[in-house]
Amino acid sequence: MHDAEIRALRLAIVVLVGLSAARWVWSTARSPAEISGADLLPNLLATSDSDLADTKERERPLAEGERLDPNRATAQQLDRLPGIGPSTANAIVRDREENGPFPAPEALTRVRGVGPATLRRMLPNLHVEPHSALPVTPAGPRTAGAVSRRPGSGSVQVEKAPVDVNRADEAALQTLPGVGPALARRIVEARSERPFSSLEELARVRGIGPATVARLKGLATVYR
Repeated sequence: MHDAEIRALRLAIVVLVGLSAARWVWSTARSPAEISGADLLPNLLATSDSDLADTKERERPLAEGERLDPNRATAQQLDRLPGIGPSTANAIVRDREENGPFPAPEALTRVRGVGPATLRRMLPNLHVEPHSALPVTPAGPRTAGAVSRRPGSGSVQVEKAPVDVNRADEAALQTLPGVGPALARRIVEARSERPFSSLEELARVRGIGPATVARLKGLATVYR
């Protein structure tokens, strides 16, 4: 390690210790418990070590061929991805906790701050484990598969739930009639700029006209 790097590391440690001390003193000032001088230094060191470990993890470069699962990685690990900062990393974790896991890397575009350009930069370092790729659309009207019995027979038929165009990944969008890879990609790009408020709003996507929207009635839906 060069002298300049050593000096920079020492400066970072000093700053972290100072910030940790200020934060710890502020938090203890709000507590009625008395703090003895013997407890002060160990608490400061523990807080500083935690902050330093967090910083080191966020700044650790990705190894060659290393890929992260956005359904399992911590915010500190996600922060290491190209184009992702602390706020977006926290937003990814918060989104998967509120809306469920991401079925594919492309589904990350549902997170505010992750657009098509950022997704392209991250793709080489992303990998979704099959067992973590679960449906992400929250349960609601017509979102779960409905079970019906075919008249005149004892067989049970499962009706496919409509595809949510505001949440579905490109693969799911391509199951819709008239939607191929290029059109699915344009739908994802359009909703990343502004989510669809109705199915009719799909007409603002290049390549989708009134006839296509009419064919999608009952097969696609919009949840906001």
